[in-house]
Order: sequence, then structure tokens, then C-alpha cells
Amino acid sequence: MTNTNGGSGATCHVGIDIGGSAAKLGALDGNDRILWEDAVATPAHAEAVDVLDAVAERVSRQGGDIVSIGVGLPGALDRERGVIDVSPNLPWLRGVPMREELGRRLGFEPARIRLENDANVAALGECRFGGGRDHPDMLFVTLGTGVGSGLVLGGRLHVGAGLACEIGHLCVEPDGRECGCGSRGCLETIASASAARRFAEEAGLPKGHPGDLELLTAQSRAAAGPERELLERVGRNLGHGLAVVVVLVDVRTFVFGGGFSAALDVLRPGIEAGIAERSFGERAFELLPATLGNAAGWMGAATLGA
Repeated sequence: MTNTNGGSGATCHVGIDIGGSAAKLGALDGNDRILWEDAVATPAHAEAVDVLDAVAERVSRQGGDIVSIGVGLPGALDRERGVIDVSPNLPWLRGVPMREELGRRLGFEPARIRLENDANVAALGECRFGGGRDHPDMLFVTLGTGVGSGLVLGGRLHVGAGLACEIGHLCVEPDGRECGCGSRGCLETIASASAARRFAEEAGLPKGHPGDLELLTAQSRAAAGPERELLERVGRNLGHGLAVVVVLVDVRTFVFGGGFSAALDVLRPGIEAGIAERSFGERAFELLPATLGNAAGWMGAATLGA
């Protein structure tokens, strides 16, 4: 992939990834070369009309012959109506007819605008261009405040009716902690950055700086001790959830993104142990880091209509 630094006059596939702090956008040509990239801030109290106006203005500014537009959205997507029913972090998205609103602003046929969950488009981006390239069957796992995921089988997203493979909300502890989704014992309550920070604070780790995950990770790398044991515990919890996916669809490749994935090297022993404990048979697994960073979402979205 090459960034050609400009989209004027070029045939392009536009991708838009709307996130909690920014909407990342860009375009690919027919040979998967990056024509341009941009970003628009999405403040906590943003208004849909302002964000969509800004996104459309940036896309229009680049020019070019737009062949398709794909959009990644955070939350529960109603594909038939083309709206987000629930988006805890971006409440202004709820109920916005995204296809119609973007289409009207860009003079583009709404029926040709594809919408998808943000974790799913990131999974598609990493599978096609990033850490999961050459791995047509893979699970992309985002580790951050929660645990998100996107499943790619045969190089294609598996979405079911829309909520397929939301592994962060697998119930792994029936009597466990209440989750933000309203259920109890979900995987993300014991295997996310939030969970690791809570465990660290409860244990008073790292010493003098309870809950500092960056320092906790650094000390885990430096020497064996309670910090390393804590992150191996979190990794094992995550591995127990991943084992469910292994048993269901026999995925062998896992690609990890999100801020907490920076600790993958110290989480790895626990993840491997957790998968082994809850699955069966002789299997070899690959645990790979994502490589596209914030570009994964818009690049995956750009391929939706390609």
C-alpha cells in the first residue's frame, strides 16, 4: 500500500470510522493504495449534524470519483433501518439515518453506502492489510476499556444478524461482577484493561502507583513477581473466552488491537494457558499484534463496497 497524497480525479473507495474522540476517514484506489487520510474530532457533546457536515466536507474536498462508501459505527447496528439503536459512548449517533444523511451531503446514492460495526470493520482491515494478512480465518480482538471482537472466516466478515462474536459479553462467571451491558460475569469484566486496573488497585500494584497499567506492564517485563502474575491471570481469563470461539469455529489466528494490546507479550503466557485449559485437541495457535493502528477501521470500511 502506498499513500499517493491526494485523491483528486481518482476512482476511490471511501472508508469512515466514527469513534469516541474522532472520525477517521480515508480512501483506497482499486489497487488498495491509500489516496488520502484525514480525521474529524467527535467531542463528547457533539451534535450529529456538525460531525456529518465536517466528514462530508473533508470527503468532498478530496474530489475523485467515489465508487463506494463504507462506515464503521460503534454500538448496536440495525442493518435493515441503517441506524444505531444503542451507542453508550456516542449517544448522539442513536437513531441517525446515516446512509441518507451522508448520501444527501455527498450527492451519493444512500443504497450504495454500507454500514458496519466498528470492531468488524477493524477486523476486516487487519485481515486484509494488517496483522492478519494472509490469514483468511481470524478473530480480531480489541483490548481496552472493554473487550471487542470481529470474526473473519474465509476472508469475509461473519456478522449473523448483527451481534455475532461479541466475545466481551460471553458469560464466563455466572455469579460474577455486573457488566455495563446489564448482565453478570461477562468476559470484559475480568479480561479488559479496566479489569486489570481494578485487580491492580485491589492488590496495591504496582507499589506506590496502584492501577498504573503502563508501569505494571513494564515491571512485569522486567522480572517475575506479583505484577507478572496479575497480568498472566488477566491473560488466562481472556484465553478462557477465546477458547469458546476455538471450540465453536476452530479459529487458529487471533490478532490483538486496542490500547491494552501493548501488553500482549506479558499477557501471552496466560492467554495460551487459558485456551489450552478450556479447549481440546492438538491445535497450534497464532497470537499476533495488529499493525494498522487507528487506520484499521477506515481501511476495513473502505473495502465494504469494493
